[in-house]
Parts: sequence; structure tokens; C-alpha cells
Amino acid sequence: MYVNNCKQIGSKAETENKKSFLNMGFGHNSVGLMLLVITACCGVGASASAPGTEHECTSIDIRNECSKMHLLDNCTVITGYVMITLITTPPYCNYSTFKFPKLKEITEFMIFTEVRGLTRVDEMFPNLTVIRGRRLFLNYALGVTSMLDLEYLEFPSLVAIQRGHVYIGNCPKLCQHEGVNWDLLTLSRGENHIMVGSSRCNTSVCRGCDSSYCWSTFKCQRSQNDNVAHFKVKVDYCHDECLGGCHQNASASDCQVCRSISDGGVCVKKCPAHKYLLEQYQRCYTEEECVKRHNHYTFGAQCVGFCPSGYKANERNECMRCGPKEACISVCSPEPSNNAITIYNLGDAEELRGCQIVNGSLIITIRNQVNETQLIQSLTSVREIRGHLKVYRSSQLRSLKFLSNLERIHGDPLENRQYALILYDNKQLSELWKPESKLKFVEGGMFMHRNNKLCNTHMKEFQGVVVHDRSLDSLQTSDQEVLCSPSKLLLTVQKRTHRTVKLSWSKSETSLELELIHRKLPPGVFYPEESELEAPVCIRINWQRRLLFPDELSENGTHYTYVLDELEPDTRYACLLRTFGGDLRQEARSDLLYVQTQRDIPQPPLLELVRKTDSSLTVRLQSHDHHHYILNVYELADDEAYVDSRDYCHQPSYIWQDMDGEEWRAFEDYDDCCAHQREMADDGHFIEEMRKQYRCSLDNRDHCQDEDHEQAGLLRVQLPFNTSEYELRHLQRYRLYSLQLQACSDLGCSSHNTLNTRTNYTLGADLLTQLTACRVPDTNKYVLRFDEPAQPNGQVVSYVLHYRNNLSDSHMSCLTRLQHATAGYVYVSQLNVSFSECAVRVHSLAGDVLTPYVAITWCSDQEQLLPHSRPTKQLNTSLDVSQLKVASSHSRGISIFLVCFLFGCSLSLMWLLYKRRCWRKLPGLRRYVPVREQWLRERHHTEDREILVDGFETVRFQNSNSSTDDYRM
Repeated sequence: MYVNNCKQIGSKAETENKKSFLNMGFGHNSVGLMLLVITACCGVGASASAPGTEHECTSIDIRNECSKMHLLDNCTVITGYVMITLITTPPYCNYSTFKFPKLKEITEFMIFTEVRGLTRVDEMFPNLTVIRGRRLFLNYALGVTSMLDLEYLEFPSLVAIQRGHVYIGNCPKLCQHEGVNWDLLTLSRGENHIMVGSSRCNTSVCRGCDSSYCWSTFKCQRSQNDNVAHFKVKVDYCHDECLGGCHQNASASDCQVCRSISDGGVCVKKCPAHKYLLEQYQRCYTEEECVKRHNHYTFGAQCVGFCPSGYKANERNECMRCGPKEACISVCSPEPSNNAITIYNLGDAEELRGCQIVNGSLIITIRNQVNETQLIQSLTSVREIRGHLKVYRSSQLRSLKFLSNLERIHGDPLENRQYALILYDNKQLSELWKPESKLKFVEGGMFMHRNNKLCNTHMKEFQGVVVHDRSLDSLQTSDQEVLCSPSKLLLTVQKRTHRTVKLSWSKSETSLELELIHRKLPPGVFYPEESELEAPVCIRINWQRRLLFPDELSENGTHYTYVLDELEPDTRYACLLRTFGGDLRQEARSDLLYVQTQRDIPQPPLLELVRKTDSSLTVRLQSHDHHHYILNVYELADDEAYVDSRDYCHQPSYIWQDMDGEEWRAFEDYDDCCAHQREMADDGHFIEEMRKQYRCSLDNRDHCQDEDHEQAGLLRVQLPFNTSEYELRHLQRYRLYSLQLQACSDLGCSSHNTLNTRTNYTLGADLLTQLTACRVPDTNKYVLRFDEPAQPNGQVVSYVLHYRNNLSDSHMSCLTRLQHATAGYVYVSQLNVSFSECAVRVHSLAGDVLTPYVAITWCSDQEQLLPHSRPTKQLNTSLDVSQLKVASSHSRGISIFLVCFLFGCSLSLMWLLYKRRCWRKLPGLRRYVPVREQWLRERHHTEDREILVDGFETVRFQNSNSSTDDYRM
């Protein structure tokens, strides 16, 4: 067994730490533990200079203190990674003193995390040209996160990240990163994760740049095609193997960095015959350098970290083919606490490079977009899996060709005790793999579901190639069938109405089953082909599906037709027809067909109240597909007879908005109010359903109202189609109006939408224009004369008369509007107290208002005669003040109350004197008092009583009377 031990240790350490590293955005200190393991395993620090002008340094981990920054001095190439992290303790370093202009190349990755005080990196790494990403951290070659003070991320000379991608997150002060084209920088396929930095930054403006991309305002972004770096020395062009510029025309030895392979500072396409290529570093080394310096093995023309399958290392560290009886295999084992190796990203896959046997289960769940060619390089050596193989929720994987050399899956253990291969919920997976040699499942079957683009034909072909127990298989069912390279089905529209679309297609292209799916789309929107169209039926959001069979369809000899009904009028739909089943060669699918149904009579328009005054109403109108509006206005007068039938003196109206919460709860029960609101909501829902059911449409012409039979109203106006607001003017104050709005087109007018509302009331409109009051001489009879308000806020319902004098005496009387009108607008009252002023509170439907107090004068002879012009009984009817629930004062009532109160107090006092004082002084009276002798004797004895407390506990009380009173008979 030949396995690189350092590689295995690093794999175990990184597997757990990378998860937390990504979850918190490259943040926690646990990253340090992981990197220490990598450092201890693979070596950290500077090494001796390589031949030529290059000075190679191995991986450098700078953490906790600034002094380690000097490890980067004189390094031109880092054959490994650079980590600058966890420098958080004050005082912060003066990073302006650390400059590394010689560093041009990093072969693996570069990470910045939790470095306080670092605001920019352009002066620190001014000539860094390429990050090769030959080994990645997760999926990333450049990671910057939790940099709380970083303001500018600038690499002026960086032209390429050859493998891997960029992660930037949790940098709250980072500015102008939006000016960088990260996709231009990263050459491999995948996703860059760039999170927004500071919101206080100015917009990036690239000045003096050949392109519109820059690191900051005056630092332009370069690309790998910018191959001229030194204009001052008249360099016109560089060698093809140069990257980032050169120092001499067409010279392979004067490149800034090499595009691919470097041989001692000279850029070459392949290594010389006497040297070996170390692919991870992209450099050529002699045999001695490969074996002794890097502790690697020579295999052909390569310098490798371990011998491939079927080879072993001899005493000279050369990979030699194994004998026929030698077991030259590489085994990778999972962590002892886990029975599976999980691959989340390219970094995890790289750990399995060269592994032939996975001593456990292999789980692949890659959710980011990656370069699948790199997966082939990492996993193509896998031959056997002891457990099961599970590929699930890898939303960006399109193919499993990287497993083409897999020969055996043992199924120990199985997934769910049944399956050795599980392919589940891989949305883009469309291709399996063709085994290079016979593939066998020792135990278990295969489970393939919710792979939206994996067609049934490919699954069945793969099922036939693999040696296993087919009875254990579970594949996607026919209603989730995905077609494999289907032929084109021509779907056409024959007829459209406002509710239906008639579709037609050729009989010769039809198989045993058909699936018609359709959905609504907004105008101008085209549905992407890369969508959930191939998803299982149960997860096709917003798509409706109809399963059809040829014997149920109409035909005309050459074509089938189908009427797609229950559609909405004037609505755009996307339709797709698929046919499958039977002969697989008959699979066919149409393109997405976009069709719009015909228009219907417009729906009832929107009618909302925007604002109102005491003489106007402003409403909002909204509809679509109409030519004009018709607005009818009706004035709903108050029913005067109905209002007068109620005695508002005894049944006053309540203004809800003027009542406090406690008063409202006292007036009406809370539960009753909630029940009433639920009832109102049910009524509203019922009315809405009735409107839908009986609305005017082409399907129900009987429900349309004939315009010629419209009832005459206050106003009928036709408004243009683009009217959004309309104001009705010159209306009566506090009057109820009914507004009915219709939207009309060439097909007819819609059902009307109704709005019932009142105009506002006018302050002071209910005040009396004239109020006179006088007192008949030598009597307590008062005569009040006042007319109704000229234009009140709605109908007047009652009057409350207020009397007062200088002695704080007051009196109130109430009479209804009808009573006052019947009496000729003259009111006579007989009072027992003299009053000097009076006022009238007028109650209308809008509320109440109190007129100013007026002085009460002495009635003249003419004024005294006027009240007698009508029957006295009629006046007395309106003066029944004793029944009114109003506050009043009455001198006679107070006198009777005082007499009764004093008489009661006198009787109580006499009884107390009789019981307490006169009893002993008048012993002669006691013999006439009927007292029970037995009761007096028993009063001296102890009396026990039992009381039941709280319904379940009995308490005994003992009563001992020791009175000193001596009762003698």
C-alpha cells in the first residue's frame, strides 16, 4: 500500500475545518488549527534559492504576529500557499513597512482573514502576477474575509487566477471592488462569491485605463492578454509563453512569469529530457531536486507525490510497475468517527487524487459551479468503493464521467439497507458515465429520482450495463420522464377564444402518451429553457399538467387536435407538448409555444375614495383593456319620516370615535363586536363571490346591464380611458352619494363597481341663525323661539335646551325635531327656578353643536299671546322633563330628599339610645320584653361550629362567650 502520508493527514484535518471556515465566511479561529496541521505536514518557511533568477519559497503561514511577514522577503515564487491571518491584538502592525516587490507567483492559494489595521495591499504585493490555484482552499484560490479595516483590495499586476475562484466577504469598509471584472480574472469555469462591502463608497470611475475595469480609480485591471509590460524599454511584443508582460522582445527567459511551465526561469511548453515536471508547481526539476528536495518520486517524465495505481517505488524513488502478485494499491479511509468521505468542493476532490480504493462510502454534494475537468483529474483513479456511492443535491454537476474507471461498489453498508448507488435531486445532471471495464454492485441496487435532466433512456442503458440485482432498483417514473434528444414536434394554434386555445400537431410524431404543460406569463416575458420544465410533476411550480392519450383526442386523419380550456381572458400562456412511451424512437417535444387568449368584456374597475370635503368627492379609477369609463352618481337622501320616527331624546345616537376604550367596552360586549366583525367579513366575501358569479362577460351576456335602461341619477359622465382620478364638485354637505363605475370597450361595458360614501360635514352649519328667549312676567314660564338651521349637516334629530343663572343652577330639556316643528318652532317651559341665560344644542346626523348663550328677557304682551295660539296640551307634551336622562337641578326635589334623610337619621338615633343606654336604666321595661330564657342560658356555653371552606375542607371553630354582662330575669 503506497499512500502519501502527509497528504492523508492534511485531508483529515481540512475536512472538518473547511466546513466551519465557509459557514462563517472565512472567519473563526478554528481556521488556524487547520492551517497549523497543513503547515506541520507540508512544511512552512523559505527554502534555498532555485537555479537561475528565481527564488522559491514553500508555503508561508503568517499569523498572530507581524514579525513573520519577513518570511516573504526575497521570495519570487511561493510553491504552495500564502496565509496572512489572525493578527488581531493591539497595537496593530505598521503594514506600510512591509513590501514584497519580488513576489510574482503563488502556485496554490492566497488567504487574508482577521488582520486588523491592514487597509490596503497594493504596496505590499505590487508585482504579484498570477495565482495558479494548483491546490485550492475549498473552491477558492483567493479568499479575503473578516477584514474589518480593509478599504482597498488592489493587485495592480495580477492578470490571472488560473484555477479556482475568488471569495470576498465580511469586509465592511471595502470600497470600489465593483469595478473589478472577477470573471475576467478567473480563467476556469465556476462562481466567484463577492459580497457587498461598505455602502458609503463612491462609485468606481476608471481613469486612464484601456478597459472599463479597474482595482480603484487610478489602478487599472489587467488581463492575461495584456502581454506588454514595459513601454519605457521599447518592448513591443512578448514570447507566447510569457504571462503578464516581459522585459525583452520575444525572449522566453525575460518573462514576468510563465504562462505554464518554468525551467529555471525560462518559460517552456514541456520540460527538457533530463528533467521532470512537478505539475503542482508547474516547474521542471532534476531527479535530485525531485527526490531529495521535494521528497517526491519520478514517474516517466513527471515528478509525482506518489506512485499511481499498479506501480511501486524502488530504492531510487522511481515508480516501477508492480509484479503480477503484488498488491500495489492506494487506499483512502475516512475519519474514524465517520464511515464516509464527503466531497463538497474541488479542494476535497483534490485530496482523493491517486486514491484507488475508498475504504468507506463516497458522498458527492457540490452545490457551486466547478470545472468538471478538474474533477476528472482528481477522481479518475478511483476503482473501488467499499460502501455506497451517493451523489445528491449537486445542483451544478452535469456529468459523472469522472467515475468512468470505477469497477466495483461493495455496498457495505447500503443506503437505506437497499441501494448501492444513489442519484437524487441533481438538477443539471444529464449524463452518467460509460464504465471503462465491467461495473458491478456486490450488494444493492440503484436509486435515481428528481434528476430533472437525466433522461430515462440513459438510465435504462446504464441499468443494463451494471451487473447488479435489478429488482432492487428504483428509477424515475413515467410521469417524470425526461426525453433524450427528442425529435422536434411542431405544435400550432388553430383557434383562440377568450377562454380556450385549440392546439394541433402531427399524428405521425405522436407516441403512446402525451403531456401538455402550460402556465401564465406576464407580457413580454419568455421562459428560459434551462428551467423546471423537466422537473417532476409535483415540483413544477406554477405549471399545470394534462396527461393525454391518442384515443381521447380529436383527429382529422393527419393531425390531432386538443382544446385547452379553463383559461383566463387576455392572458399570455406558455405551452409545451411532449410525447413518449412505447418505441423510444418516437420521443418528441415541441418548443415553448407562446399564445395569448382573446379579450373579454372588461372586469369591474377599481373605484377607491382618495379624499373628500364638504362639497366634493375625489375617487381613484383603475382598469385595463378598456376604451372609456362611465360614472353614474346617485344622491341617496335621508329618510326623513324614518328618522323622525325615533325619539332621539330617549334613544340618542353614539359617536364611536369619541368614545374611550373603557366606555366602548361598557357599551358593547367585546365578543359581540368580534362576532359582528366576522359576520361583516363573511358578508363581504359573499358579496365578492356573487359579483364574480354574476359579473358581465361574454360567457354570461344575460348578466350585462343594458345602457338604455340605466336609471336616471344625479350625474352621468363618460371619462377617457387614461383617467386615474376624478373629482365630483358642488355636492351637498354631509349627504350620502352612491357612485357606480363601469369600464367599457368595443365588446361592452363591465359590471359596475359601487362606492357609497358621504361628504364631510361643515363646522357651524348646524348653528341656529336666531335664538330668542323671554320670561313671562310674574311667572316661571319661559318662551323660546328658534327655527331649524338653514342647511344643516344632514337632518336635525333633536334639540337640547340649556338654562343657567348666576347661582350655578342649571336645567336641561330635550325635544325632537318633529315636536319642535309641530309646535311652530316655539317652546314654552314651566320651571321652578329663575334662570337668566339659555342656549340650544342642536343634534344632527353628523353630530352636535352648542349655540352661544343668550340672555333671557321679559316677554312683551305680544310674545305672551303667541304661545296661547296653540293647544296647551301640545306644549305640555314637549315639557315632560322628569322622564329625560339629563342632569338637572330642582329645589322642591331637594327639600323632600332632605326631610326624608333627617327623619331616617332621627329614627336610627332613637333606636341606638334605646338599645345601649336605656336598657339597664329601665329594668321595669325588660319584664315586658319577650326574651327567650333558654337562649340566654345557652349563650354562656361553648358553641362549636364546622364550616366547609372552598368546597372540600372542613374547619372547626370553638366559640367561648365570656361576657361580663349579667342578664337577670
